[in-house]
Amino acid sequence: MKDQKIKTMTTTAMFTAIITVLTACFQIKTVNDGYIHFGDSMIYLAACLLPAPYAIFAGSAGGAMADILSGSAVWALPTLIIKALNTLPFIFALKYLKKKESDKIITKEMIIMSAVSGVITIVGYWIAEGIMFGFAVSTIGTVLRGFIQPVCSSVLFVCVGTVLDRAKFKSLIYRV
Repeated sequence: MKDQKIKTMTTTAMFTAIITVLTACFQIKTVNDGYIHFGDSMIYLAACLLPAPYAIFAGSAGGAMADILSGSAVWALPTLIIKALNTLPFIFALKYLKKKESDKIITKEMIIMSAVSGVITIVGYWIAEGIMFGFAVSTIGTVLRGFIQPVCSSVLFVCVGTVLDRAKFKSLIYRV
């Protein structure tokens, strides 16, 4: 029991760091001072592998720290909330949609949830940007860059998850 808790906390810290690095350090700049990153793909992965509160922490803390490190601290609070919400579709699917426990990360449910999570990202940042800068500006900025980020993150999530499935990663991290 104690070993599993340590393993879960260590995996949570690893995901928090990976999300921070893939968001803050590997950015593709877009219009309106925005950027595309691959941190969301690791939020999706964390939500598939970690218990709910740990996944929520890894996603929200990793995203918020990335905003602070990137010089965009004004976005840290909205990111904290939005990235926590990004984990919820996966948590819901794992709890209610899965018919049996699976050792696979990538299933059709998880692919669908990555699309749902992408919509949460688009709507969440549209609302945050609208509150901060006005909804006319928000609509233009979000539409221009909003759909690329979730699609790229979903593709990377499926690729990495497939590789990890072949390595039987899910059963490895939960074996005591």
